Amino acid sequence: MSKYTLGLCEIKVGDVAETGDMPDSLAKIGKTYKDTAKITQNASDVTEHYEEGKAAPEIRKKSKKIPTLEFSVMDADADTLATYIGGTATGSVGSKSWEFDGDEIVANKAIKVVTEQGFDIDIPNADIEATIDADLSAKGIFLVKFVVTPCATGVTGKKAFRCVPKA
Repeated sequence: MSKYTLGLCEIKVGDVAETGDMPDSLAKIGKTYKDTAKITQNASDVTEHYEEGKAAPEIRKKSKKIPTLEFSVMDADADTLATYIGGTATGSVGSKSWEFDGDEIVANKAIKVVTEQGFDIDIPNADIEATIDADLSAKGIFLVKFVVTPCATGVTGKKAFRCVPKA
């Protein structure tokens, strides 16, 4: 019996485990903005080798690309901005400010995409490129856009992108 993978419930994040496994402790990353979460895989880079005067290649060498996850989070606080974009959160709880100059290094995280049914997605070592995507018009909203790329480093003997059937 087939079971379609569909619907996003939440995206969870945790610290990268040295073993390459998903960490035991994961927390919801924030409020994922409606209809922004998607996983895509770009086409392979292809090198073709031809015999002189022939239209068809003798051989094709493909270099596959890893799928990436994209989504946006709304209602980000200063701590979220500091954790995923860089910078520092200063002040006391409830009135924290975010300060940023672009020199900060952002740590990789483990990401779990929890779906309504089918496969959940595990990325045990994710490079996260988070950027501000704010539309400050009357109908706009301040979003943080995430582009998540699975990394092989730290997942020795295991795969960097995993589709795990729901229990």
